[in-house]
Amino acid sequence: MTSNPRVSVLMTLYNKGPFVADAIRSVLTSTFTDLELLVVDDASTDGGADTVRALDDRRIRLLTSERNTGRPAAANRGYDAARGEFIAILDADDIMLPTRIERQVAFLDAHPEIGAVGSSLRAFGDKDEMWHWPADDRTARGKMLFGDPACYGTVLVRRAIIEQHALRCDESWRHPGMDFLFLLTWAPHLRFANIQEPLTLYRLGAQNMRHGRDPLADKARIYQRQFEMWGIPGSMDDVRLQLMLHRLFRKVPDRHEILALAGWIDRLVAHNRAAGLFPADVFEAELLRRFKRLFFIIADHRFLDACAHMSAGAGWTMGNMRYLLQVSAKRMFGWKANDMATPETDRP
Repeated sequence: MTSNPRVSVLMTLYNKGPFVADAIRSVLTSTFTDLELLVVDDASTDGGADTVRALDDRRIRLLTSERNTGRPAAANRGYDAARGEFIAILDADDIMLPTRIERQVAFLDAHPEIGAVGSSLRAFGDKDEMWHWPADDRTARGKMLFGDPACYGTVLVRRAIIEQHALRCDESWRHPGMDFLFLLTWAPHLRFANIQEPLTLYRLGAQNMRHGRDPLADKARIYQRQFEMWGIPGSMDDVRLQLMLHRLFRKVPDRHEILALAGWIDRLVAHNRAAGLFPADVFEAELLRRFKRLFFIIADHRFLDACAHMSAGAGWTMGNMRYLLQVSAKRMFGWKANDMATPETDRP
């Protein structure tokens, strides 16, 4: 290995000992070989560090800590130690496909205007699903209030940008969402892209940080921080309304909450047009899409609230009205689901 490999693969490790060997082997068997693997063990108690030591390969650099400091601090130690032109991220329980780094390095070599490239991924374990992120920077930015511009665990980023702007994780953040919030700090300094093929396998299970947690509380905390970062004026009531756009709520919204949500959307649109935070056409289309997809949940529960939702922006379409009449008849007369026609609009 040269003193300065082209790629530093950064992997933080805390009590994922049963999975880390597979993750490491997926890096070491990559078709791209000019790399180092930085494994930052954050005082694991399950023997994970010993597993890493047993994998004898001169490209592995194991950084250890005497005490657990949290994932953001562990990641920062890795960024401080990285020597590559590029930094690739891989979680200690995930697997990269053999051509991932080769494909991403070739992409950034061919697109010098792009600072970070991610990819689609395939989830495995508790679920078998394919997940995608926007292919181009403009679309990624237009949807950035709602989700990652790229999946952090699939990203290859130019280290020079990280160093030039002293970009590091917030070590005080000890909750889910560190990856997303860190990516938001990259946004003013680089452009994103995503290869529309799965180059990483994401393991879903009890070892995930989000497993067993309250997604509504976690997402509310993240939105509070986002509003601070973007300078978006919003109260906790506004955060609650924003969560409805993710279909996160304790009870199905009624007509009063629907109208409040429509008003919040109007305020977001006005603020974005004035501040220029996100590409307006993409941002407004995403707001409308998320508002409209609430219709089926609302229609399943209350007729008048569904009417209020259509009036507030979901639209009095033939598909919506047919679906509302069908589910209302089902509630009133006990019709079975197979007696009902499929609505014109696919239910998300």
